[in-house]
Parts: sequence; C-alpha cells; structure tokens
Amino acid sequence: MGVIKPTLTLTSNASSSSNDPGPMSIALSLSATDSHAVDKVLTKILDVKGVYTDGDEGGTLFDASDYTASGAAGTDGGWVYLKNIHATGHVYIGHAAASNMEGGGAAARLMTLKPEEFAFFPWDMNADISFQGNDNHTAALEAWLFIRTGTA
Repeated sequence: MGVIKPTLTLTSNASSSSNDPGPMSIALSLSATDSHAVDKVLTKILDVKGVYTDGDEGGTLFDASDYTASGAAGTDGGWVYLKNIHATGHVYIGHAAASNMEGGGAAARLMTLKPEEFAFFPWDMNADISFQGNDNHTAALEAWLFIRTGTA
C-alpha cells in the first residue's frame, strides 16, 4: 500500500488589481489537501484523433470491466488524473463508448480538455471512461489511474 496526497490550490487577485486582475471583487485563496491509500498506479500517454470518415473516433481510456467494482459508491474505485498535453487540439472525455462526442454522442461527454488543461477526479469504476479528439485535430492525452486500496 502507498499513499498519494493530492492538493488543489486556487488563487486570484481582486478584480481591481492592476496586475492579473481576478474575476471577483475580493482576492481568492482556496486550498484543499487529502490523503488516499493506493495499491496500484497505471499511466499512459495516448495519441487522440478527432472524428474521421474511417471511423477512427477515439476509444476507451479505462475499461470498467477490467476492475471488480462492488457498485457501492466509495468502496471500490480510485482517482483519475488527465492532461491534454497538446498545444492546439481539444480532448473530449466521456462515460461511454466513444461515438462522436462532438456531435450526436454529446450526451456521453463529461468534459472537454482544452490545450494544457487537466482534471483530477474520483472514479467508482462502474462505467468506462472514453476519449476522443475534436474535429480533425490530433492531440495527446496523459492519463494516470490511482487504484484505491482494497479495490480488486
């Protein structure tokens, strides 16, 4: 067993600041830290393509059936870190098979990672996590999965 300690820090100046004005009338300083027991870590970097006529439309990033999930929220699972490491292309992240998350499959899309954006979130391993690029752009996606201690 190992431990990870994610920390999120959000800061901004007041909107009246002459240097990097923030979105609010007051300055913001928010920080949260936690500690999670982890048994296994998986990582990958993927080339991500947009929708093409040959059907190359992304794929499954993490397949829920590769893990034994009890279905009880917070029992099995882990934490996912994703980062779009491309300078121009967008990456769509969804909860079902990648099927044009930009168009008709938009209901399966959970988020869009613009260039250099990232996300860190818990995952109960009850549904697949899928990916796809936007339009005809190519991007790159860095992905880490930290599997909670006790998850089979």
